Amino acid sequence: MPISPQPHKLYQNLSSDELSHLVQAAADISFVLDDSGSIQDIYSHKQSLAKHIPNNLIGKKWLEVVEPDSRKKVQYLLDDANKESISKFRQINLSCDEKATGLPIMCASIKALSNQKIIVIGRDLAEIAQLQQDLVVAQKKISQNYLQINQLEERFRSIFEMGTQSIIILQADDGYPIVEMNSNAMKQLLVAKNNCIGRSFLSLLPAEELSKVTSFFQGMLEIGESRDLDTSFVGGKKIQISASSFTNSGKTHLLLNLKPLDLIQATPLLESDSLTVKAIENNAYGFVVCNPEGLILKANKAFIKLSNTKGEQELIGSSIQNYLGSETADFNRMMQYLNGKASAQSCVASISNNVGGFKLVDISAVSVSHPRACVGMIFRQIDSRENKGKRIDKKLVRSSEELSMLVGKVPLKDILTETTDLIEQLCIKAALDLSNDNRVSASEILGLSRQSLYNKLRKYGLVDSDIKAVD
Repeated sequence: MPISPQPHKLYQNLSSDELSHLVQAAADISFVLDDSGSIQDIYSHKQSLAKHIPNNLIGKKWLEVVEPDSRKKVQYLLDDANKESISKFRQINLSCDEKATGLPIMCASIKALSNQKIIVIGRDLAEIAQLQQDLVVAQKKISQNYLQINQLEERFRSIFEMGTQSIIILQADDGYPIVEMNSNAMKQLLVAKNNCIGRSFLSLLPAEELSKVTSFFQGMLEIGESRDLDTSFVGGKKIQISASSFTNSGKTHLLLNLKPLDLIQATPLLESDSLTVKAIENNAYGFVVCNPEGLILKANKAFIKLSNTKGEQELIGSSIQNYLGSETADFNRMMQYLNGKASAQSCVASISNNVGGFKLVDISAVSVSHPRACVGMIFRQIDSRENKGKRIDKKLVRSSEELSMLVGKVPLKDILTETTDLIEQLCIKAALDLSNDNRVSASEILGLSRQSLYNKLRKYGLVDSDIKAVD
């Protein structure tokens, strides 16, 4: 649609009354100023605005009746007033005794050709300002509610993890994928959390139980009431499932509470074992319970300190291999021997921490098969003080004292070579003492390959020459 290049032609035939009505429709308030910026007249047809305008503004400078932050804008309006065009609209806040804040008005100015007066037209922004204030208040309330929701979520998550029940949350879709599970459920199922989230709950059940559990879930969703079902997991563990449904983000979920069927009979045993659990938890030696695959189910405070981790939750579900040194051959042989056997074994290995260091430990492990298969391990840090004086060869000590006597008699290069060999022998002997003559662990302590260690053992006559090096 074409726009007229001469808009004044649209109003040239209008009467004064018609022009007055047009100005009233275009502006909520009008000011008439002289060349110095003093107010000569004020008009407003809007009663809600007029009642807030002070009665003593006539004769005052416009700059003096606005808020301090608006004075610069008022000066711009006075300077920009000309006969050719209307100035840029600017928001000014008119001082008002009845209101704590200024009255917001969007103003523009023009200089009249007929009487050389400056005419200012304004639009009331009070309603918009109130909407903005309401929006700020609403945003503040939303932020407060969001903070409360986060705090509430943290409290419920703490209850979810610290409770004594085994809880699993499923999404009510095909396969019933696991959405969340607490640490008690992980211990009861002997699974790692990272291996379960998103996994079908049905995959934890034997084939003969699938149809029964699926029918149970479907029936519970149709009725909408909590129900119980006796079933079993892979491995034959008998369990009772209590299920209820809820909706989150428009999707239906199932809340499962897992309870062993023999819980009532086991209660006295669990109560009597509580002292044992407390003793293990506060034991000076590191204690860990793993499933047969090496996934951690329980760890005491000493092992948390030994592995330099943040807490038990960081350990649960992770592999014990993650906290061992690079050389794990003896540990792997021990775990293979314990697999499926109710027996005890031990080995020497090292525990690595998240800062790159390691500590030599003696690991004693026992495998149990009832009431469920698991492996308990005790980690005893080997103190180098226990080996003090065990294998310090007096001949080597005397040789170290005699080194100073060689100065001036043999070249320095030869003294350094002899000193290096002496120190190397002492380090190898100390490593063998620390590892109880376990050469694999000794090589790891020294940072050598097993082949290099065997070569040095033969070099210094610390091993029979017929023993072959190992790759």
